[in-house]
Amino acid sequence: MEKFKKISAAVLAITMLSGVMTACGDTADDEDSSASTSSAATSSEDASSEEESSEDESTAEEETGYYTPQYEFDGYDAYLMFADSSWLWGNWKPTGYVHSTEWEESGGDDATLYGYGVDADITGDGEYTVAITKESIVGNETYVNPNLSLDGNVPAMGASGAVVFCIDIVGLMDGSEVTGLDDDGNWVNEAADETSLVDGDNHYNTDTIGDYAASEITCEVTSIKCDGVEVSFDASKILCGNIEDNTNSYRIEIYNDYGNTLLDSPFDNVLSDIAFEESLEVTFTITGLGEVKTFAEVTPFGDDSADTETTEEDSTEEEAEESTEEDAE
Repeated sequence: MEKFKKISAAVLAITMLSGVMTACGDTADDEDSSASTSSAATSSEDASSEEESSEDESTAEEETGYYTPQYEFDGYDAYLMFADSSWLWGNWKPTGYVHSTEWEESGGDDATLYGYGVDADITGDGEYTVAITKESIVGNETYVNPNLSLDGNVPAMGASGAVVFCIDIVGLMDGSEVTGLDDDGNWVNEAADETSLVDGDNHYNTDTIGDYAASEITCEVTSIKCDGVEVSFDASKILCGNIEDNTNSYRIEIYNDYGNTLLDSPFDNVLSDIAFEESLEVTFTITGLGEVKTFAEVTPFGDDSADTETTEEDSTEEEAEESTEEDAE
């Protein structure tokens, strides 16, 4: 509005000056001056309009933009599974799940089957970090995270506490062992009577037979940060193994209202210890993988070149058919 007022005042002033010049008899010069003034005013208005339009587009992009997660993994996809005490800031799938059979069968339009975290690519023994952030948790590929309280397109409030706080690594468990408490209260791996896992590609699918027994893998959480600040915890109380034996995911249970960590938590007070507005990140080590197998390549998520090629072939065939029909006529 201020720009419009300034431009209008300038035009009015120049118009009045033009009237004075006309009264003095400078008709030809006045016409040129008026045309120049009109052109300048129009250019200023156009520039102002373009600037405002650019600002609007920039604002719209900020409001609707989503974090672009990692979709392709050379090794195993590890992700931070989380929901705060209000079941918000929810992340329940790995970002590589867009290559899974379930995702493909869904047609890709089910927002609950997208991952909203910052995953890690587990390519061998070592130290890795997984996270969820304010940017990642909002949405993925224009899908708004259904497990998020929204205020526009950002979390309405910071996360407080946790009901589920785990790390799952897809594709590790072969179903031969299950992990849990024995009769004496010890955390152990025991031979499974049976498994619900099936043969198939375990790179991104979670219901297929993985590559390791639970006892072959060892994990340890080394750091937990809320908004970049270290959180105190008792690493010895974090539980690991084939805890959810109906999937091939190796689980690191940091805290779970529905798990054994509820009664023996690694935190003094999970409600106050786990609180953040920008990010939650966990660093852990993993050993026992040996040489990670080479997975078959998949079409990168979002790559529609195959569809484009098919469309071009179909288009050529249609043109040929139309030409034949015209010749016949």
